[in-house]
Amino acid sequence: MIGAPVFRYVLTPGWAGDSLARAAQAVPSLDLNFAATKTVGPLVSFTRASSATYIDSAGTLQTAAVDVPRFDHNPTTGESLGLLVEEQRTNLLLNTATLSTQSVTVTAVAQTLSFYGSGTVTLSGASTAGPAVGTGAFPARTTLTFTPSAGTLTLTVTGSVTSAQLEAGAFPTSYIPTTTAAATRSADVASITGTNFSSWYRQDEGTVLVNAINPALSTTLFSASDGTTNNRIQADTGTNTRIARVVTGGITQASNSIAYTFGTQQQFALSYVLNSINFANAGTLGTEDTSATIPTVNQLRIGVNPTGATALNGTISRLTYWPQRLPNSTLQSITQ
Repeated sequence: MIGAPVFRYVLTPGWAGDSLARAAQAVPSLDLNFAATKTVGPLVSFTRASSATYIDSAGTLQTAAVDVPRFDHNPTTGESLGLLVEEQRTNLLLNTATLSTQSVTVTAVAQTLSFYGSGTVTLSGASTAGPAVGTGAFPARTTLTFTPSAGTLTLTVTGSVTSAQLEAGAFPTSYIPTTTAAATRSADVASITGTNFSSWYRQDEGTVLVNAINPALSTTLFSASDGTTNNRIQADTGTNTRIARVVTGGITQASNSIAYTFGTQQQFALSYVLNSINFANAGTLGTEDTSATIPTVNQLRIGVNPTGATALNGTISRLTYWPQRLPNSTLQSITQ
């Protein structure tokens, strides 16, 4: 049995899930409305070993200090997008506020160049991809993803190129400013453990709803686990899919997927009880698994898998948990 909730945000009137949850006589034991409150609340432990940038409600680039969570916004509309969770990345370029021609050493893995401005960056040496032609001032960010050979990459700059970034990865992440040396942004780590977890989590049945924007492949929305991948209830994204994954004692009990469009804000729900696991995304119901055991877990990691890998690299607007296995029809409705 779970105890009384230690912390719960008041549900926002008009949210589709509120009326449906009341109709089902289900009350959330946890409701983290990151976009509305712009705080992680007292239950969530948050760390990041470096400063990091984000966009505020006025569409201005801001810097969050070490261990301070970032609440990102749409740079054009000012819409609050929620908690930003990203993996560690390094900007290889120097003096990036206003980029000049330079050479850097790269490895033979996917690299992404990004910048603002109307200038052009031409690549030579380890890669001749591109060129990357700027589309205008912030927030019009130009990006170019390519895989070089290992060696020296020369970036020749003409015109206005500002807030430039070259990072190992198949997609761009938040801007990492540099001066005379490359700089690294550490990973965001948001988790709930100990009594902060057991106060609201029910081991034998429950439902998790997440509203998130996922701009990249092979990432995790949330994972409830014992700290390993052997026992976990997890939501992933794969190649144009969102995946419900339940593993007990190292044996996969459920691993089903639904089509998903990257870069859009959609709601995903996963519901579990013995021999009944199902999920829904954006109003589409998955296929119920009717033969499954439920793992015993003791922590929640937000935006990463149990080992801290496959970070979301996007924003979570809201995460809500009901200590009941909600009906399939409700799963479909609350994710529309």
